[in-house]
Amino acid sequence: MERMQQLIGATLVAYLIYPLFVPLAPRNLDDVKAWGLKGPGKDLPIPFMGVYAFKGLNPAVTLDLSYAYDYDAKAKTFWLDFTPDSVTVAADASGSAFESDQKYASTSMSPTRLPGWYVLKQFALLRYRVQFTLESPKLATIRSCIAGCWSPLSHAYNAAVGETLELRGAGVLARVNYASLSNRTRVSEYELLPLLLPGGKVDKRGLSYAKGKLALVSATLKGSLTHGAS
Repeated sequence: MERMQQLIGATLVAYLIYPLFVPLAPRNLDDVKAWGLKGPGKDLPIPFMGVYAFKGLNPAVTLDLSYAYDYDAKAKTFWLDFTPDSVTVAADASGSAFESDQKYASTSMSPTRLPGWYVLKQFALLRYRVQFTLESPKLATIRSCIAGCWSPLSHAYNAAVGETLELRGAGVLARVNYASLSNRTRVSEYELLPLLLPGGKVDKRGLSYAKGKLALVSATLKGSLTHGAS
């Protein structure tokens, strides 16, 4: 019995820390068609499918919504995990490294001094994921889950912060933080610039912005080993 308990405990620990040991692979922004929009949710009927460049959130560089899952047409909800599959980072740079140029500086939170590869693995370790509820084709509310949706941390975060994803002009998305969803006092926000759209069209504005972020800090873009393009 004791042996079985030890085995279960070791298995649980291995599951929890596994993301720390998954290697990240370099990606090339010029090859975004080779690795972008390859996720299992690429054909889900969500209104803003695509690969986006983070503007105002560092050291994150791109977000790939094709890794969305559990789409519920009746409830109008879907989920996205922030993992090396869906997010790429400037692996060798900290968030604070971008503050030297206002064009690329953080607008959503105090910039971290931790390198991108570490931040991304912490997202994976905490099983950070979000549920989007589509209120309209241009607006979704967000519920965040940190270390499990049942965790006290998740409940405290969602009680303290209201979040939405808003579609703006030219296909730009904005993730907006409010004091709460009932108190629509904007606290901070960052934007998601379209980079790769369904059908394979590359948006040159988003591509140029993402390249500029990497060039500013001379960092390597890294994400999933499985889907990365070397």
